[in-house]
Amino acid sequence: MIKPHKKPILFLFALVIIGQIIFLIMSGKYTTPKYESKIFTTTGFVYDGGDLHKLNEAAHYFGQTMIGWTKFPNFKSDLIKFSDIPSSSDINMHVQERQNFVFKVTTKKSITSDQLKKVKGFLQKKVDLFNSNTKSQFVLTNVDYEQAEIVRSYSFGALSTLILSIAVGLALLFVRKEFFPPKLKL
Repeated sequence: MIKPHKKPILFLFALVIIGQIIFLIMSGKYTTPKYESKIFTTTGFVYDGGDLHKLNEAAHYFGQTMIGWTKFPNFKSDLIKFSDIPSSSDINMHVQERQNFVFKVTTKKSITSDQLKKVKGFLQKKVDLFNSNTKSQFVLTNVDYEQAEIVRSYSFGALSTLILSIAVGLALLFVRKEFFPPKLKL
C-alpha cells in the first residue's frame, strides 16, 4: 500500500527536514525581540465657527498629508536626529479610523518615553511649519503613547515552517502529477 507512495512521502519528508534546517539557521533573526513604540493621535482643526463637517473633512485629509510626509526622503533621517532614536529604526504611520492616526517606531532596542515624546515633538514641529506656510490651524490632539516588546517564539516559527514546507511539497507534487505525468512503459 505504501510502496507506490514511497517517493512522494520521502520527498515531503526531505522538504520538511530542509525547511526546519533553514529555519534553525535563520531563527536568530526571527526570534530576536523588537520594540514597538506607538503614538496615537487625532488630527483636528481649530474651530472658527465655520462648517464643522468641512473642518472634520479637512482634518481627515490633513492626516493623509502627514502619512505622505513619512515617505519624504529626509523625513526618517531628520526624525532620528531630532529625537535621538536608533538609526536602524523603522517608522510607519497609518489611519486607525477617520481622523485617528497611529505613528509607529520599531526598534531593536527599547527607546525611552522621552525619546518617544521627542518623536511626537518632531511631528508637532512639522504640523506647525505646515500651519505657518499655509495659514491653517491644524492640531494634534488626544495624544497617547504605548510601548511594547514584540517577541516571537521559536516553536511558532518552527510550526509555521512545518506547515509551509508541507503545503509547498504538496503543491509541487500536484504540479508534477498534473503537468508532468509519468510516461507509460510499453
